[in-house]
Amino acid sequence: MNFQPVYCLKTRFRISMADILSNASETRLLLLPADLTERIKKRLSEFTPRQRGLAEFILQNPESIAFLSITDLAKKAGVSQATITRFCNTLGYDGYMHVSREIQQSIQCELGTVGRFDLALSLKDQFLRGRTTSLFERLVAGEIDNLINLTKSIKTHDFYRCVDMMTEADRICVIGCMASSCLAFFFGYMLGKIFPRVDTVNGHGAVASAACNNLNQNSLVFLISFPRYPRATVELGHLAFQKRAKIIAITNSPISPVVPLAMLSFFVPVGIVSFVDAYAAPMVLINALIAELSERNPERTHQALKEFDEYALQANIFFKSGTRGEAQENRLPSKEEIK
Repeated sequence: MNFQPVYCLKTRFRISMADILSNASETRLLLLPADLTERIKKRLSEFTPRQRGLAEFILQNPESIAFLSITDLAKKAGVSQATITRFCNTLGYDGYMHVSREIQQSIQCELGTVGRFDLALSLKDQFLRGRTTSLFERLVAGEIDNLINLTKSIKTHDFYRCVDMMTEADRICVIGCMASSCLAFFFGYMLGKIFPRVDTVNGHGAVASAACNNLNQNSLVFLISFPRYPRATVELGHLAFQKRAKIIAITNSPISPVVPLAMLSFFVPVGIVSFVDAYAAPMVLINALIAELSERNPERTHQALKEFDEYALQANIFFKSGTRGEAQENRLPSKEEIK
């Protein structure tokens, strides 16, 4: 393949695309989506000298886009923010955040937990040295970005269509495995308070078998799957598909393996360079679906919640701090009593 030469701003010499790719480490090249690399190769002749320098920086430091703001990237690459925006537009993206999300998804798919952890440490040393921003602040800022992007990625008519399908279903099954099992459990638990037939599945086994056997064409299944996409979620999704159940995917990308199984897909941003998954955005979507469903039929919701409260009272589920006698009855045992 013939590569166009690239003008390097910092070293002031012409360098070929092949040289750039050979200088980048194998791990870093894996971080770049193949589509992005191809777009850069095809558009080299349209780049200005500064855009070519930016292309070189990105190919050799792809993690920078996933980790840095446009302001910080401009400083590191030695270009203006306007150059970065025009560069992204030339490649056919909506803007810098669009490219950033694609690289974040590639990192999540290609790297294991150790790789993501080591990458986060190396990025901290490389790009954040001398900055006073704490890890806590960076993680919160990342989740805020995910929530902002959530409002842009979820279409209103898809949201209401999903609630319509929930209302019409005879039973709802929520499937989420490994890290996503916490989302599935929360979804199933809260939904179970207002919907009579809910199954929660977090892997293969007797529970999954019973839940799948109960599915039919009037049932609704939620497949919750994020990188690195547990195989069990996809396999259980195929079983639900064979039962002709309606399927809704809650995932991060159109290339997710659960998307082909779904009648409707929600693409929820979870992009943070860390081995810890960032689940604020999918949790907000789940909350919104349950809240909207509850308001569709307030009488049924009221009755269901009343029955739950009566059961909780009879079973003495929650700790109460009412009268002195009740407090004495519900108090926690002391260390001496435990001994």
